[in-house]
Amino acid sequence: MNETVEYELQHAEDFFKVGRQGVKARADDREKGASIFLRLDDGARVDLIARILDNWLDGEELNHAMVSGALRHAWDSEPYTGGARVGSYVTSAAARLRDAWAFSMDEFIEEWGVSLMSDAEARELKAMAFPLTVYRGGTGTVDEVASGVSWTLDREVASFYANEWPRSWGAKGEPVIVSRSVDENEAFAFLNDRSEAEILIPYADHAENVSILEGAP
Repeated sequence: MNETVEYELQHAEDFFKVGRQGVKARADDREKGASIFLRLDDGARVDLIARILDNWLDGEELNHAMVSGALRHAWDSEPYTGGARVGSYVTSAAARLRDAWAFSMDEFIEEWGVSLMSDAEARELKAMAFPLTVYRGGTGTVDEVASGVSWTLDREVASFYANEWPRSWGAKGEPVIVSRSVDENEAFAFLNDRSEAEILIPYADHAENVSILEGAP
């Protein structure tokens, strides 16, 4: 048994227990959750996040701080399978749930969005002057692009996801960039460790309230 697998077997069960109380204990648990996730290979990472999501949907016990640490990295990174990047670890795991039909990305962000942020990101979000103009880029129809929960304060980042990123992996489709205004109560999280100024917005109004900056109407 290699060291990574042994470590997983010893510590993964701690995700599924009530966490310790106290600021330092929660910080340590968050770091522990991130560390376990990062030590795993792609397949084991997806399996872990799927089990976490299954337990969350079933209302089972979870160590919230440990789960938050793992989910942050799962949200920020993508499994590499079949020679291509396939969504994030969260979306890959969601497709493998026992009751995948019951999973909603909007509900996931409503529940876990705040917990994904670092303390510094939470302070930055609180200091922002709302309403904000946010952007989202992708390929497909305007409604498909506008329906996502991940937006950005930086139009250049949206342009990258509309144009460069799809071409890198051979994706085809009409590049689309949309923008919208977001109020404080709509912005559930701000994530910036990849310098993408990401704003998470569940339950967006989709195409009805967006401006089309690039792509076919």
